[in-house]
Amino acid sequence: MKKKRYILLGFLFVLLSLITTSVPAENLVIVDFYYSNTCGSCKPAIAVIDNITVHYAKNYSGKVIVNKKEISSNLTNRAEMLNRGLSFPSVIINNETKVPKANLTYDELTEIIDGYIADLSIHKTFDENIVSILGIGTVNLTSLSLPVFTVVLAILDSFNPCAFFILIFLLNLLLYLQSKRRMFLVGGIFIFFSGLFYFLFMFVLFNTILITATFVSIISAAVGIVAVCIGLLNIKDFFFMKKGPSLSIPKEKRFLVFKRIRKLVKSPSLLTMFGATIFLAVSVNFYELLCTLGFPMIYTARLTEANLPLAGYYLYLFFYNLLYVIPLIIILLVFTGTLGKMKLTDVQGRKLKLVSGIMIFSFGTLFLIDYTLLEHVITPVALLLVSIVLTVFISFVYEKYKDQKEKQQLSKSDNRNA
Repeated sequence: MKKKRYILLGFLFVLLSLITTSVPAENLVIVDFYYSNTCGSCKPAIAVIDNITVHYAKNYSGKVIVNKKEISSNLTNRAEMLNRGLSFPSVIINNETKVPKANLTYDELTEIIDGYIADLSIHKTFDENIVSILGIGTVNLTSLSLPVFTVVLAILDSFNPCAFFILIFLLNLLLYLQSKRRMFLVGGIFIFFSGLFYFLFMFVLFNTILITATFVSIISAAVGIVAVCIGLLNIKDFFFMKKGPSLSIPKEKRFLVFKRIRKLVKSPSLLTMFGATIFLAVSVNFYELLCTLGFPMIYTARLTEANLPLAGYYLYLFFYNLLYVIPLIIILLVFTGTLGKMKLTDVQGRKLKLVSGIMIFSFGTLFLIDYTLLEHVITPVALLLVSIVLTVFISFVYEKYKDQKEKQQLSKSDNRNA
C-alpha cells in the first residue's frame, strides 16, 4: 500500500512539475523586430528596441523574448517579413499585434507588451496609413519619398540632349516628305523602341543590383563614385564642349547615326522605313547609355532599398520609363504640328548638360556620404531646385565672362590695327 502511495505521489509530483514548467512557455511574449541596416529610418527604431530589450531583461527576465531580424542581408528574414504582411522597420508581437514604423515608440511598445504579460484579452491594433491629408485622404509617409524620387529623376533624365538632338535631326530630314502622318509614325516608332530599350537596360541593371544586395555598402560606394565622375564630366561639357573626355555621342558615331538616318529617309517602302527606324532607335540608345548612365544607375540602386513586391519594383521601372519618353513625345507633337520650327541650340544642350551634371554629382555625393538621406521626401526636390538655381546662376556668370573676354580681345585687336 505504501509502495502504491509513493508511486502516486511521484506521479503527482512529475505532473505538477510539467504543469508549472509549461506556464512560463504559455505566458512568453515574443517580439519580432524587422529592420534593415541600409534603412536610415530604422536607426531610431533600433534604439527603441534595444531599450525595450534591456528593460524587460531587467524586470521580466525570461518572460519577454526580443528577436531582431535584419532583412537586407538575410533573405529568410525578408521572406518571413513579407509573408507576415509587414514592412520595415516594424514589430509583430506574439504573431498577432503588428506595430508599424510610426508607432515604434518606447511607450507604445511597453504598453502592448505589459498587456500581454498581464494576459489581457484585447490588444492594441494599428493602421499603417497613419497620416490624413486634407483633400487627399490617408497617406503613408514612409512610401511617399519613392514616387517623388521617381518623378524628379525620370523627368531630369528625360531632358537628355543626346536623345533630343537625334530625334530633331531625324524629323528635320523627314520634312521634305511633307507628310505629318509619316513623320508621326516614324517618330513614334523611334520613341517607343527608345523607351523599350531603356526599360530593358534598367531592368537588367536593377536585377543585377538586387541580386548583389547583400553587398549594399560596396554597391552604394561604387554607384557614388561612378555618379560623381559622370556628374563632373557633364559639368565639364558645359564649359569645354568637345574638349577632353566626354559622355556625349562621339563625333564618329554621330556621323554613322546621321548616315543611317539619311538612308532611312530615302527608303521608298514604309515597312523598310519602320524596320530601319527600330534598328536606328536601338543603336542610338546603345550609344546614348554613357550620355545618360548616371540617373538610371542612381535610381535602380535606390529602388532596391524599397520594401516592395517584385511586381511593384517593375511597375516603378515602367513608370520611370513612361516619364522618360514624355518630353520626346512633346517634341514629336510640336515638330509635326509646326513642320520643323523647333531646334535644340548648342547653348540649350550645354545647359541641359550642366543641370544634369550638378544633379548626378549631388546624388553621387549623397551615396558616398549617407545614401539613407535619399529616403526623405524633400531630398530629390531640394536637389532639383538647387541644381536649377545653380545652372541659371553659373550660365549667367559664364556668359558675362565670355562677353567680357570677347570685348577685351576686340579691344586688343583694334589697338594693334591702330
